[in-house]
Amino acid sequence: MRKSFALLAVALTLTGAPVAAQDPRIPQAEQDADRIEAQAMYDRQRQRDQAEADRVAKTNLDRQSDYDLYVARQKADYEAKMAQWRADNARREADYQARVARCLAGDRTACAPR
Repeated sequence: MRKSFALLAVALTLTGAPVAAQDPRIPQAEQDADRIEAQAMYDRQRQRDQAEADRVAKTNLDRQSDYDLYVARQKADYEAKMAQWRADNARREADYQARVARCLAGDRTACAPR
């Protein structure tokens, strides 16, 4: 008996007996109203979930654009510093070459002290 009951339970589970089966004790209008109300609750929850997903996506986009702006500022700052460094190096190199040329030309004040 137990074995046949277990087999029957497994068979019902596998056949997919409807979860929201109609109960003959509850009037059809009430079942329909409950089904409509449940569908409305489901739809409202889905709308809330979608609104939350949209909000999160917008926040992520805002964060990404803020990050992109930050990276662009950092890159611009780095490029400006590198341009200044290159200009300083070029000025120092030109000054050094001018001093070497003056020293070779005979100007002893341009030569390095011994």
